[in-house]
Amino acid sequence: MSFGMTDFLQRLKQRKLVQWGLAYAAAAFALLQVLDMVAQRFGWPDGLMRGALVMVGVGFFVALVLAWYHGERGAQRMGGTELLILALLLSIGGGLLWRFAQAPPSMPAVPAVASTAQGAPVPTAPAISIPGKSIAVMPFLNMSGDPKQEYFSDGMTEEILNALANVPNLEVTARTSVFSLKGQSHDVREIGKMLGVAYVLEGSVRQADDEVRVTAQLIRTDNGFHLWSQNYDRKLAHVFALQAEVAGNIAQALKLPLGVGGDAALVSQRTDDPQAYALYLQARGAYRERGDGVQRSIDLYHAALARDPKFAPAWAGLCGSLNILPFYLPENRKSEIPQVQRDAESACDSAIELAPDLASAHIMLGNLYTNEWRWAEADQHFPRAQALAPNDPEFYFAYTDWLGTQGRVEEALQAAQRAVALDPMAPMYRNLYGYLLNYSGRNDECVAQMQAGYALAPGNKYINRNLFICYIVAGRIDDAEKLRDSVRDAFAAGGESATAVAKQMAISDAIVRIARNPGQYAAIADPLGKEGLVGKESLIIASVFPSHIDDLFLFAEDWIDQHRSGSDPVVLLRSPLFAKYHDDPRYLRMLKKAGFDAAGKPL
Repeated sequence: MSFGMTDFLQRLKQRKLVQWGLAYAAAAFALLQVLDMVAQRFGWPDGLMRGALVMVGVGFFVALVLAWYHGERGAQRMGGTELLILALLLSIGGGLLWRFAQAPPSMPAVPAVASTAQGAPVPTAPAISIPGKSIAVMPFLNMSGDPKQEYFSDGMTEEILNALANVPNLEVTARTSVFSLKGQSHDVREIGKMLGVAYVLEGSVRQADDEVRVTAQLIRTDNGFHLWSQNYDRKLAHVFALQAEVAGNIAQALKLPLGVGGDAALVSQRTDDPQAYALYLQARGAYRERGDGVQRSIDLYHAALARDPKFAPAWAGLCGSLNILPFYLPENRKSEIPQVQRDAESACDSAIELAPDLASAHIMLGNLYTNEWRWAEADQHFPRAQALAPNDPEFYFAYTDWLGTQGRVEEALQAAQRAVALDPMAPMYRNLYGYLLNYSGRNDECVAQMQAGYALAPGNKYINRNLFICYIVAGRIDDAEKLRDSVRDAFAAGGESATAVAKQMAISDAIVRIARNPGQYAAIADPLGKEGLVGKESLIIASVFPSHIDDLFLFAEDWIDQHRSGSDPVVLLRSPLFAKYHDDPRYLRMLKKAGFDAAGKPL
């Protein structure tokens, strides 16, 4: 056999099969690159490219066979060993090509998740398939050398996002996710996996005197291949008109490479004051940070509106920030909530008066009415918001709460999942989806979502608390204990008083003890309330151990009676935890208090 192999290799050299193979491979590579570019520009199905790849692969082996028989004249005959080796090569190559051809065109996307400071394990989130027509517009670089011009490059990114969001059948990653990566260095393939997109649009803005150059390029995330690039040179006479023009041009230019159609009209309410616009962009970023950022965003919105009182998006943003402010007020400021709610509604009304078709105003007002339990009024704004912005993750985030309060649990889960898919780097979207999964008994999924949210915002008190609960209900008691200090620090940093932090920790410690010894529920939970350590708040333990239904009823009704803002107690009431008790007089009494009739319809 060794002599046969030596002879076979010698014949390969004589007949120049290596040279023929390399030449064929080079020509095939060039052909596939051209086909790939054409396929992207004209939106060809992925199956055509896979078929072409298979044909080129088969052709390679055919070319080798032909080269052998037409090689060195007079040496065409092959021995048995040569035939066997060639047959094996053809079989292996054909099998590999067949397996590749059967592989699905999508690739898994895995959001990056950091480990916790306390050592609790944070596994990778479940893999998801990447839509073929999906894109992330990364923050355009400010190449002007002047940090004060940052608003222009950020505004350029915003306008392109707005334009592409109106392209039918195109998934566009939300601002929160892309701006969370601003200033970081990531390979485009890594970005594709983190954000779950097939394409990335990168760009830069360079300003000199009255001249502006905007550069943009479209890149595939699976192979880093550049599909399209363009420079736009303009006079800086009207900054915002320039942004709209360039954004519209880019959106139109990308339709062919992305294989999408339809108009990409810009729907943008703007200010002509650059400083007001810069303040508005800063306020949006602070709002998404939550925590201390909420009050900071309110101050920034007020500053923007002081410069331009007719800037409708700033009014809508102010409404949104005021709407969630009650969740972040310390106990000694809770008396301010009614006035905060009135101010929020007034801000949204101003936005809608200035721009009746501004989607963000309808989203925020619908969410405000949900938090105030004004169900019918909320229902008037959500359909309008969805029609105006069908791919806005903020809409799905707000709509999730309303659906949950209406007892439409599966729809709420779908809306929450949609918000996360559109904006995977927004921690509060993960939080909302996570605790709905918890109420539905989907414990492992709850842990995965809350871990991802924790990795994005380890200091958020709501995410800490809900991750702790998810660990408990999933039976991961050790992981819950490891999170204890993080829960304490998050509540303290969130502005809670020392007394409130002590109550939270007493409840958390009791939950761990009960999880380790379920038979001690009464012995551990009851003294917390009777001794006044945490009062009726201790009944929250029953939401973690819902088999103690009497305590769960007491907790839910007390929460409803104490309502000042927010939909959480109603979401709990309409959740699967109470599914078996819809005929219970206590349940019907709470339904009425929350504004529903016995059938669960708004009164």
